[in-house]
Amino acid sequence: MLHNMTRRRFMGSAVALGAAGTIAGLARPVAAGTSADLTAVEWGGDVVEAMKQVAAAQNGATFNWVLHQGGAGAILPKIKAAWPNVDFDYVAGWEGSFNSMVKEDWLETINPADIPNLADIPEKIIIRDAKGNIKAVPRAVGGMYFGARSDTAPLVIKTIDDLLSPDLKGAICWPGPTQSMMLQIVALALHAGGSETNMEPGWKLMKELAKSGNIGRVAVTDIDFTNSLTSGETSVGFFAEPGWAAVAKNFPVTRFTKDANFKAFLYQSGFGVLKNRPNTKATLDFVNFAISPEMNALYAKVAGEAPLNAKAMTPDNLKHLAFTPDEFARSVYVPDYNVVLEQQDAWSKRWEQDIAPLL
Repeated sequence: MLHNMTRRRFMGSAVALGAAGTIAGLARPVAAGTSADLTAVEWGGDVVEAMKQVAAAQNGATFNWVLHQGGAGAILPKIKAAWPNVDFDYVAGWEGSFNSMVKEDWLETINPADIPNLADIPEKIIIRDAKGNIKAVPRAVGGMYFGARSDTAPLVIKTIDDLLSPDLKGAICWPGPTQSMMLQIVALALHAGGSETNMEPGWKLMKELAKSGNIGRVAVTDIDFTNSLTSGETSVGFFAEPGWAAVAKNFPVTRFTKDANFKAFLYQSGFGVLKNRPNTKATLDFVNFAISPEMNALYAKVAGEAPLNAKAMTPDNLKHLAFTPDEFARSVYVPDYNVVLEQQDAWSKRWEQDIAPLL
């Protein structure tokens, strides 16, 4: 089950940044002088809706919500350009983006005494620096994987090779280069005998897919993906759990998370508390509240990511993210995220040069 997995098994949601918009906080009004005004960076769609509901259940802070645009690593240059000044009290991220923040020494060290609910989070997945200090607080587990709307997909997809079928003309929604840390192309590379350290097989297959005409939409944001699948414009894709969860609210979805012919990439999402902010204690208090059993279960229900608090109930619709050891070995791939992060710029340029002109 999820709680028995090691830290490297919980990775991912490459989705983050750039303060595209700020939405006035929706936390419950409180008496003057008793609440802190916090600025939080969250993913859009159901994720920010989930956090708004969590915020509305407490009265220690009000919020300005800044929405990620694209992949989680995209916010890093924005923080770096302004450092040591920073506009955000916490940034939602995953192991890939948090590791970069740890290297830059941007994150507060977390004292477990300040976040007592950490005691119910699997210790092995907590992100630490080289000295063993806790640097981020996990809240949930999601995945990035292939799937399909089973009511509209033109054929039953059994392998990645089926993505090249003429029956899928225009039916695939494919992540843009700022989405999913480009793990979608790592998935192609794995299928073709490569890996994140040998991407040529993946790029070759990506070219074939682009030339096929089967990609009907390139999704730059979560909303692009959700709208494309729900409108029926496309019916097959690779995306992160919240996007699939949004589609599955109203349509039948087949998730290929436990199919040995595909590879799923698990990720943990969580909170990185930034240094040099005036309301650190209020931020820590809110993070502790957010990972309590009740709020962690609420987040899971709304956001579509499996809760990490051992006392929180996992919804039935997230059981596809619970793996036996055998299922994990067959269907889940954990890449070297240091390599993945280091190659983002090069892979993005490769996309623009070799793939974009074919679409």
